[in-house]
Amino acid sequence: MVSLTQTVEKKSDSEHWAKADAEDILALFQTRGYRAKHVVITGGEPCLFDLNPLCELLHQHGYSTQVETSGTFEIKVPAQTWVTVSPKINMRGGYEVLASAMKRANEIKHPVAMQKHVDELEALFKSTGVHPRLVYLQPISQKAKATKLAIDTCIEKNWRLSVQVHKYLGIN
Repeated sequence: MVSLTQTVEKKSDSEHWAKADAEDILALFQTRGYRAKHVVITGGEPCLFDLNPLCELLHQHGYSTQVETSGTFEIKVPAQTWVTVSPKINMRGGYEVLASAMKRANEIKHPVAMQKHVDELEALFKSTGVHPRLVYLQPISQKAKATKLAIDTCIEKNWRLSVQVHKYLGIN
């Protein structure tokens, strides 16, 4: 994965911000000689923006695209873009997870630490009328209780387990 804040020429005063349009990003990939052909667009919150121009340009040049979003903003991507919704339930700022985002999702990835997190996810499925085929639970911490909850729930509901490997490797 490429961090644009580290690779695109800065155009503002902040060391954490870079402004780039779709053509700039494609040019960066080409000039750097990146060979990977799958581009994951993640956040902050990428769906604050219309991602159609970027994704369409990347598709035209042989890339596949994926967006990881909280589901709290309209998802503006082409049909062939894979969408991962990691719903931020009861998010600060009062943003609601949109039913349209849940319906557009190809997969759901949800962090859990306590039973209430599983219950909130199931309530979201019920309130949106969406019962996705691919659901991943991700233990928030390395604590045995969170991991056991995620594993037991995945087995019970035929969901999948997603582990944040970087936490086990000590990479932050």
